[in-house]
Amino acid sequence: MWKRSAQLCTILVLTIVFLRCQKDHGLEPGPWIQGKIIIQSIDKVEEAKSGDMVVVVAPDFPPQKWTDIIKTPPLYFRRDVATDTIEYMMPLAYNTYDVVAVLWKPKGEEWSFETISNILGVYTEPNLFKPKSVTIPRGSQFVPNIDIYADFGFVRSGAFIKGKISYIGEFNPNTAMMILASFPNRPSKVSDYLFALGWDLTLPTRVTPQNNPYKPYYEFNLDVSPGNHKYIALFWKGEKGDPYDFRKIADLEIPNIDPVIQIGTLRYEGKRINKGQTFEYWIDKATGDTTWIHLVADFSKTYP
Repeated sequence: MWKRSAQLCTILVLTIVFLRCQKDHGLEPGPWIQGKIIIQSIDKVEEAKSGDMVVVVAPDFPPQKWTDIIKTPPLYFRRDVATDTIEYMMPLAYNTYDVVAVLWKPKGEEWSFETISNILGVYTEPNLFKPKSVTIPRGSQFVPNIDIYADFGFVRSGAFIKGKISYIGEFNPNTAMMILASFPNRPSKVSDYLFALGWDLTLPTRVTPQNNPYKPYYEFNLDVSPGNHKYIALFWKGEKGDPYDFRKIADLEIPNIDPVIQIGTLRYEGKRINKGQTFEYWIDKATGDTTWIHLVADFSKTYP
């Protein structure tokens, strides 16, 4: 059951990241929250031993700027074992907080919105596919048992997928955000979105035409976890509507390739991308032609 909780960081990005609560969060001096961080799979990330891990809290999610996020100092944890449990305490104000999560960053990097790609886990309940808010009622000294499973298997770094997105149709003026994500297989049910191997939340909502004004495109370099990548998709979310109402406007299923073919800087064995490698194209077995990573996004799919 804990594994599903740890994996909720992906569904967090694909769905709840669009929540834009408009509550009045007046902050006053108050008590604290406390709980446990249950670390998993630290042996999967070599850089984890030199990076920093913190608990973060946001009154509104998503926050509008990094300074809206409250975070602990770097937490001490065992870096020589695959699993560990540490206790934390975090002073806060009497308030309701939309999300409590565990973030990690590599050594030498700054804390920023880009760090969101390294969410190790969020505070939630089993089978609940969204963060669970935390309320500190007035008169209480602390809120206990804010426990989070932090899985280092969700660190998105070390490999890359490079390509471009072309856009057809008129840009929907209701556009709030677009997300590019890569999966080990084509998702067939909601829970499959838990297994995204990488995502990009920073795609522009409008694209300036490059070279050809009639076919604007956006070049991307998607930071992903090393592993088997089979399916890439682009999702759209409007300013209005339900927080879960995101729509797929482009996708690409990467074919299996046999035999092994030398591709750019890597040997592309089926669909495996190894650490330090970039996947940009493959060789079409039927024609022998080079096939680049290219998604065509249709904005007409953003309308009902």
